[in-house]
Amino acid sequence: MTFPTLPERLKHVCAAAALLPQGSPCLLESQSNDTWALDDARLGPVVLRICWRGDVSRMTRETAVLQQLPDTVRRPEVVGHGDVTAHGHPLSYSLTRRLTGRSLDEAWPGLTSAERRAAIGQTGSMLRELHGWAPPAALADVLGARLGPAAATADELVGADLAPLPVSRAVRLAEHVARLPHVDTGLMAAAVGLLRTLGDPEPTVDTPGRFGLVHGDLNLSNLWWAPDGTVSLLDFEWTRIAPPSLDLMRMCEYADDAIAGAGTYPSVLRMLEEEYPDLFRAEGIARHVRLYVLAYSVRSLAISPPDGPADLLPPGHALHRVRRIVAGRWPAPGTLPDPLVAAA
Repeated sequence: MTFPTLPERLKHVCAAAALLPQGSPCLLESQSNDTWALDDARLGPVVLRICWRGDVSRMTRETAVLQQLPDTVRRPEVVGHGDVTAHGHPLSYSLTRRLTGRSLDEAWPGLTSAERRAAIGQTGSMLRELHGWAPPAALADVLGARLGPAAATADELVGADLAPLPVSRAVRLAEHVARLPHVDTGLMAAAVGLLRTLGDPEPTVDTPGRFGLVHGDLNLSNLWWAPDGTVSLLDFEWTRIAPPSLDLMRMCEYADDAIAGAGTYPSVLRMLEEEYPDLFRAEGIARHVRLYVLAYSVRSLAISPPDGPADLLPPGHALHRVRRIVAGRWPAPGTLPDPLVAAA
């Protein structure tokens, strides 16, 4: 069975959604989906996202969340969504109004200090609303019904969540990675042991009523800066019910860039701590953040395993991060706010 190509996926979804693009759709950068900016004859300027990797039902969950979130959590308006099969393979898609502006990641270098603080202030306020929001019971059940780790393959685990939690998922991925070429089995055995240690007691995920929602992939690329300075949240496809601290995972991972001389995310995290201090004061926060980043890094290794010896890999390769976490050399000094760093 031939897997549909990128143009074929676009063609099938446009037919299913009755889209009539005016001019040529523009393919946008995205790590998880096909993402297109297009002008439709009926809907006008929209963003079309086509999910074809992993658990494609996550697009359905995202759409349900976007349609029901309180207005205080600014996000694009959903104008269409659905499912389609192409060459026997399931696809899901969503259509949202195209916002004016650009990602906060793109805008950041040109913003003043006051504009940066205002942007992170808005982000903190929206996160507080999101984390405190209790989704309706039917939506909570949909969000809680996620892939069972006992029956999942490595590919299914990779496609289920950015953070392979519960810990049993991350352990299974680490055991899978240990069998790949150029991977130190001793390192991965140590990673498995550390995953179990950091996950005891384990932060509860996917349990309605225990916590509210998290965005799941919070970073500057998923924050949208409008010309008037308004910030919106994008890309809720990895949203789930989890401890609020899970929304620190990607920013803490990116803060490692400070090793190479980039200080954006260390400063963003400190601004966010000022705006939303409770997020940084949760019990066990330093241990949990270390667990999240280790689990995420193991997943990254399953996606992009090393193609040569460790000393020939680029500095940002996930294998180096796993080694540093296991060795107790993560995070790099000064990259994270003090509450996120475990005492020596």
